[in-house]
Amino acid sequence: MSTRPTALPPAGAPDVLYLIDLSGYVFRAYHAISPLSSPSGEPTHATYGTVAMLSKLVEERKPAYLGVAMDAGGKTFRGELDARYKAHRPPPPPDLTVQMARCKEIVEAYRIPIFIEQGLEADDLLAVAVARAKEKGLRVVIASSDKDLMQLVDDERVVLWDAMRDKVYGAAEVKEKFGVPPEQVRDLLALVGDSSDNVPGVPSIGLKTAAELLGQFGTLEAIYARIDEVKKPRTREALKTNQADALLSQKLVTLDGSASVDLDLEKLQYGGGADVDRLRELFTALGFTRFLKAVRAPTPEAREATSRVILSREELAAFVAEAREAGRLALEVHASSRDPMTASLVGVALACQPGQGVYVPLGHRYLGVPAQVSLNDLKEVLGPALADPALPKVGHDVKFCEVALQRQGFSFAGVTFDTLLASYLLDPEGNNALPVLSERDTGIKVPPFEAVAPKRKGQPTRGLDEVEVSDAAKYAAAFPAAALAVSDKLRPRLRSERLEKLLDDLELPLAGVLAQMEVAGVLVDPGALTGLGEQMAKELAVIETRAREIVGHELNLASPKQLETVLFDELKLKSQRKTKTGRSTDADVLEALAEEHPLPGVVLEHRLIAKLKGTYVDALPKLVHPETGRIHTRWSQAVAATGRISSQDPNLQNIPIRTALGRSIRRAFVAPPGSVFLSADYSQIELRVLAHLSRDPVLVEAFRTGQDIHTRTAMEIFDVDAASVTEEMRRQSKTINFGVIYGMGESALAKRLGIPRAEAARFIDAYFQRYRGVHEFMERTMAEARRSESVHTLLGRRRLLPDLRSSDRMRRAYAERIAQNTPIQGTAADLLKLAMVKLARPVVPGARMVLTVHDELAFEVPSGVVEEASVKVREAMESVYALDVPLVVDIGHGASWAEAH
Repeated sequence: MSTRPTALPPAGAPDVLYLIDLSGYVFRAYHAISPLSSPSGEPTHATYGTVAMLSKLVEERKPAYLGVAMDAGGKTFRGELDARYKAHRPPPPPDLTVQMARCKEIVEAYRIPIFIEQGLEADDLLAVAVARAKEKGLRVVIASSDKDLMQLVDDERVVLWDAMRDKVYGAAEVKEKFGVPPEQVRDLLALVGDSSDNVPGVPSIGLKTAAELLGQFGTLEAIYARIDEVKKPRTREALKTNQADALLSQKLVTLDGSASVDLDLEKLQYGGGADVDRLRELFTALGFTRFLKAVRAPTPEAREATSRVILSREELAAFVAEAREAGRLALEVHASSRDPMTASLVGVALACQPGQGVYVPLGHRYLGVPAQVSLNDLKEVLGPALADPALPKVGHDVKFCEVALQRQGFSFAGVTFDTLLASYLLDPEGNNALPVLSERDTGIKVPPFEAVAPKRKGQPTRGLDEVEVSDAAKYAAAFPAAALAVSDKLRPRLRSERLEKLLDDLELPLAGVLAQMEVAGVLVDPGALTGLGEQMAKELAVIETRAREIVGHELNLASPKQLETVLFDELKLKSQRKTKTGRSTDADVLEALAEEHPLPGVVLEHRLIAKLKGTYVDALPKLVHPETGRIHTRWSQAVAATGRISSQDPNLQNIPIRTALGRSIRRAFVAPPGSVFLSADYSQIELRVLAHLSRDPVLVEAFRTGQDIHTRTAMEIFDVDAASVTEEMRRQSKTINFGVIYGMGESALAKRLGIPRAEAARFIDAYFQRYRGVHEFMERTMAEARRSESVHTLLGRRRLLPDLRSSDRMRRAYAERIAQNTPIQGTAADLLKLAMVKLARPVVPGARMVLTVHDELAFEVPSGVVEEASVKVREAMESVYALDVPLVVDIGHGASWAEAH
């Protein structure tokens, strides 16, 4: 009859002491993990494995009591019993000694009590701790894989947990492993011996024989008391001949539980109160990015920010004086919508002390609303403080506040911290909502809007302007109060993780540039879009007619359900992939099916035109601002994990440039009278970044000598001279060049080029044979990414990649592609941002930056100075960062965006 496997006590159980055999784990990790090193060259593989185990234990088991035992080194009582004990062991390798010391430092930083005693081994200390814990009524989990410790297992109170293999040993598992219960393990080990420790045991007696003997006699002493009853003559003779060694071995393997070890339960209580600053310092030095992310101070006790309402000019003036005395000002603008160019101000929340906010209502409207501060008083009293660069400003998404206030005539300067941007730099794919950051890092709760404006059945949701001022203040004032507190937590983290400079010198200045671009907007010709919309409607009708002719009946191409039925039931095409609702008809499926039947190709063409028509041609005229006559997209820095800027309402990043339709849409973006559109586009910036990062001599030479890089790659791959490179060769080489950046494998390349997989594999092999520096760079990058579970750009931007260790093959492969392309893509994005900051001031009077899309910047420039502006923009962009290869910018200008680029 099988028995249920022994389980660990429930996580967080209040009566469980976890004991860690630290020396054992360090030694085991040292031999189990491939050599790793820190950025400074310090060996770290044993340290990494040990910290992984420790981190897993702390996070998953949530121990109520926790202690660590480790060897002190030097001679022990066992060496006095037998000079042979561990005598043949060589001294530990220097790199193991270094890591053992590091692990001790880390345990101390976790503030976990360490049992260490001269003359005793860690196993003895664990035996003492187990005995004392049992006396105090605690259950014990020993985190170790050491077989000697299995003699301590007691089903009622003690289990052994091999955390690295996630295997729990109770009495049943010990018996399954050794053939004897825990109380006989000591005598079994005495009989078998241990060559690694020079415990002699009895020669020729193995585990099976020892288990049989103990099963028959019970103890080692009983075996010798009844030696003549041992049935096998050879075994009996071996026992007699080696009796002294057997009894000595028993003493050597017996754990000494009599030592005086302080087991102060209060000291062993583990509340997660680690020395966070010390752990960050250690993990940063060691390059342990994965563990940096997990290091958190104990979650503070939740509390609400204090709030008060300011209803008069005098109260506002008194607060501004407080802020100037405090030396900083946090703010949050509460508006009628998240579009700062069209929203009206409902109120402004301010803070100058963490956790203490004030609310200045401006536009509340309900029966009985008190007299509020006027916009004019706000400008006269708060305005000078907002415009003062000497008074530091803090907030969460300060760009929104800046645009909303500029729209009302305020000037804005002196932003020194933005918790949105800071948290994004620390973890670009994490949750950077202020309520989450605040409660996690400071304990200050930012209440949800529903807390002050509960939903009422059958009634429309109220806006903040309809909420009573006193209630609104509890919600609104919490934002700057929390932002100030969070900023005090995030600034030291940015510093310790070497991201502070990226925030101060790039992201914060860039936020100001993007704010100016949002306010400026871009001019669009609605008439051009109307004509284009009519043309596209005709094209869609023609395509729909063609589809009807192909299938012989009416078909709604916009209906995935109808399309699924026609493709797979009527036409009997093979379904490529299923979804929760049926058989997929997405773009990848249709592209594959287009080789078998004309209908999928027609559907793809229809979808492309319909999407562009709906997303841009029909939508853009509706987004024209009624006052400015321009479109004001919202630029976002904290969305794309690569560091690229994104835009929304409308998303200008996805207008295709290489299709006629995409260029037609760009033709509707125009310069105002007397000005022209000027487009400046980095030429092949990602490949140039790759050349710099890889130092590949062929790539570097090609860019330094101004060769066409795709032609050069064709020459290398096809082994021909420049004159022999055909257009098809160049096209294939261009795909390979960019495919390398995006981590494209042979399957994807074969599909992209329409060639057999074997040929794609040959192309990739040929590429890396010719560009050996690129191959070595990719290998180095991947090795470092696996070590630290992160990658960095040239400017230090970081992307965390925990999935590099995922057991899910798809997730791991995706993380590997990201590891390859992020240093390249992210660096290219950073260089464009640097250029934007450098070009923040007009290059010529009257010029202004209005768009950024991928590697391109677009400006409105007075017609008479376009040549001067072109020279200055090119100089600024090409000199923004010194690479090993030149940065090259292509510049064009015209009446519209399409003409300029």
